[in-house]
Amino acid sequence: MSVTGTPLSMPLRLLAPMNGAPAILGDRVRAAAAVRRAGIFAGSASRRALSELRADPRQAVQQDSIHCLVCGGVFRQLTNTHLRSHGLTADEYKRRFGYNRGRPLMCRALRRLYADRAVRNGLASRIRQRPILARPELRRQGGARTIALEELLTRREARQGLREPHAAF
Repeated sequence: MSVTGTPLSMPLRLLAPMNGAPAILGDRVRAAAAVRRAGIFAGSASRRALSELRADPRQAVQQDSIHCLVCGGVFRQLTNTHLRSHGLTADEYKRRFGYNRGRPLMCRALRRLYADRAVRNGLASRIRQRPILARPELRRQGGARTIALEELLTRREARQGLREPHAAF
């Protein structure tokens, strides 16, 4: 059953206009997707905001939300399921928009919640070894990595003294 109380298999004859979107014929899933698209791309202001977020991807990660830089959707966490809908993996998404490889694709509040839970459950004590300490040849390869847009912007701001670098949490 859907939220409205009608089964999802029941065809939808006419969906009433919502948020200025036109009435839509078809089934409930296509109608919901069309309303979502109409809401996301309704005006040039949302496109402009999305292009600003793409220019500095750190701004897409907020305290209680993260913006998908592909569709402009707002989430608490960008899941593999959502990224797969765009034909991307998490690594491809991070590479495409310039995020650091270790950046979690979730809002700061959710990241803090998971970090606190890991500390409370003693997760660090369960990690047996760090590969860089166990295998010295890895340390010799250190520094051989690409610098992501996110890191470049943070370094530039710190160097110019414009403001505090973007907070990790």
